Amino acid sequence: MDGTLVDTETAWFEAGLELLDGMDTQLPPDAYQQMHGLDLDAAVRWLQAHGARIERDEYVRRLLAAVATRLPAAPAREGAAGWVTAVARAGLPRAVVSNSPRGIVEATLAPHAWARHLDVRVTVDDVGSPKPAPDAYLLAARRLGVAAPDCLALEDSRVGARAAVAAGATCVLVTFGGIDPDEAHAITPLVARDLLEAWSMVAGLGRG
Repeated sequence: MDGTLVDTETAWFEAGLELLDGMDTQLPPDAYQQMHGLDLDAAVRWLQAHGARIERDEYVRRLLAAVATRLPAAPAREGAAGWVTAVARAGLPRAVVSNSPRGIVEATLAPHAWARHLDVRVTVDDVGSPKPAPDAYLLAARRLGVAAPDCLALEDSRVGARAAVAAGATCVLVTFGGIDPDEAHAITPLVARDLLEAWSMVAGLGRG
């Protein structure tokens, strides 16, 4: 969801930087890429390892509040509505699988009419181990009543793609220009620049 269907990753990163302002924390130039797709606990550990003097519960509380104010303005990715509505019209089971807490998932999807077709929503609150562990995808498959190897996963992060592959799903890693193609192909053979290219790719697989 975050970054794949709705362009929220910038909101998360900007909110996090805002909370670190004045802490004299020096993040590496590729901090955005390194944190991309991490669950909250992993993100806090990453920040602490890079010198941020933050307390987990207080930081997470403030971060979620800051992100929530930005979510209503987060735009859907081009092609997101088309993907969701087409799969729904085809009668295929579908789910959102997210490393975000349930409240954030609901708030992110609420402004988008097509989200009514995504009533199965697996969040980080539902599993013992977040992505890149396969738990969330395996749970989603069970809730949909299908086998994970029969599922197609669309992911925009390394963390998420590794989770989908570990679950046995076919994964399209949609990079939106943010991941080196060679690195993406090392995770999954199916790599697309955006959701429109991913649609063409999957349609081609179906014909094959």
